[in-house]
Amino acid sequence: MSTTAYAADPDEYRSFSPGRKWFSPNDDKAWGEKFYLIFLPLFFAYNAVIQQMGWLDVGNFWHVTQNLLMWFPYCIILPLILRRKTGLPFYKQWWFKFQVYIFFIVFFETYFHTEYFFETLGMRYHFSQISLYFDSYLLGPNQRTALAHDQRIPVGMYLNTMAFFTVYHSAAIVVIRRLVNFARDLDGGSSGGATLERLTGTQLIAFAVATAITAFFFAWAETFFYMTSAGHANVWYIDLHTQLYVGSWCYALYFIFSFPNVFWLDETPRRAPWSLWQCAVQATAMTMFVLLFIDLWTMFAGAPFADSWPIPR
Repeated sequence: MSTTAYAADPDEYRSFSPGRKWFSPNDDKAWGEKFYLIFLPLFFAYNAVIQQMGWLDVGNFWHVTQNLLMWFPYCIILPLILRRKTGLPFYKQWWFKFQVYIFFIVFFETYFHTEYFFETLGMRYHFSQISLYFDSYLLGPNQRTALAHDQRIPVGMYLNTMAFFTVYHSAAIVVIRRLVNFARDLDGGSSGGATLERLTGTQLIAFAVATAITAFFFAWAETFFYMTSAGHANVWYIDLHTQLYVGSWCYALYFIFSFPNVFWLDETPRRAPWSLWQCAVQATAMTMFVLLFIDLWTMFAGAPFADSWPIPR
């Protein structure tokens, strides 16, 4: 284990243990990765209970509350308590920066990009007891008739997605790192933690392949498991088969950009740890790349589920 002070900020100290193959060599980040992996079974169990009890489609208060409880107590309150004596203020710890990053990609991708899910991929939301919606006014379906066509975004889905994306990103970067370290072992390299400055051509290929595999897996798995559960009464795709085997590649574009970006977050001692501002900027930049590419997808694939409603909206 070594302790590193960053030239850009002498007060920023991190300890690194370079022998890990699954988890980050940054001890602070490794703790966060392990912590959020433990969240996986709790996340799935909570979702199963909510869906089986029919609590997805409830009044505004309980809809927001049950989605907040899925994410906030474990992902924010618990690490705030457990990591209070680390010597680093909470806003400099990896878990908090990670949640700031997730907040920004979730907000912009839900507000803007979900409109593409409605019109390009044929996703629908139907919550008969909810009246709080928040989505893009100009992008996507006509606002005056979108609700009647099940194309509005309930406020609670932003909180819901915070939990989903926490799971996806924390699991994906661990898998990506392990495959890169596997490629390093094949090259006869050391067993130290992977950093992009040290990757050979083989390791870069492993990084790209691991990113593509995990991106498609989480895009496909969310569609398959969520749309075949009790929750499909409230969230569904008009053509599920096409979405699974074609549309999942469109959804995977989200993670093609964000998984490698999160991998970099406080990963290596050679680069100063990200500030909260950098987390926000990096996440927002990724959402713009995704917006461009899903728009290009729509340009070539079309928007078969868009209703030809006239403007004004």
